[in-house]
Amino acid sequence: MNLTNDNSKPLIFIGSNYHLCFFIDACELHGIKVHGIIDSDYFGNTDELEGIPFIDTEISFDDPQKLEYYKNNFNFFLATNWVADSDVISVKNKQKRDRLIAIIDKYNLPCINLVDPTARVHKSAALGKNIFIDAVCYIAPKSSIGDFTNLFTGAGIGYNNQIGRSCVFQRHSGTMNDNVIEDEVYFGLHSQDSKGGLHIRRGTVIHPCLMIRRDTKENEVISLVGKDLRRIYQLHQEA
Repeated sequence: MNLTNDNSKPLIFIGSNYHLCFFIDACELHGIKVHGIIDSDYFGNTDELEGIPFIDTEISFDDPQKLEYYKNNFNFFLATNWVADSDVISVKNKQKRDRLIAIIDKYNLPCINLVDPTARVHKSAALGKNIFIDAVCYIAPKSSIGDFTNLFTGAGIGYNNQIGRSCVFQRHSGTMNDNVIEDEVYFGLHSQDSKGGLHIRRGTVIHPCLMIRRDTKENEVISLVGKDLRRIYQLHQEA
């Protein structure tokens, strides 16, 4: 069931990080009441974040009575985001996000989508669950967006694209038509693919402001520096 911008029940955020303010804004715009945050890292140590109280830990879902109570009375949204960086905090956030996704899937928690009112999602596009679509994004006809994917301001998805789970499209990034983009692909700020019919494989990271016109390998890093250098521009020379 597609629960896009559903405000029939209060919302609980699963996990948290600095992107929480984006999700709170979307809730306010759609009249969604936020009940609290479930996050083992903070519950019992910190009272609130961005004015939202920490109410429990993820361990609570192992209790059948608590699980039934939460599922019957609340919707959920995964609020721990990820970025494709290798610093300690970013790696920890990605590991935490993966763990929380496993919990959501295990207990089939009812997760809503948050779509900004200024975004345009074509009626023929298909959305999974727990998707965030920020301001002035565009999802073209016949495209599908996988669970837990986030699109930030100005991102664009062309016609008939298949987007996998837990992908990230940073601000003003986008993809052309008829492309297959597998799970956990990361489009950096202002990055693009500029050719249709591409296969962007699982774990691909495209660094900011770069444009690609070819298929990628699994976990490939599209960059102009380092060991994963790809000769994106004909006259580019490796340092």
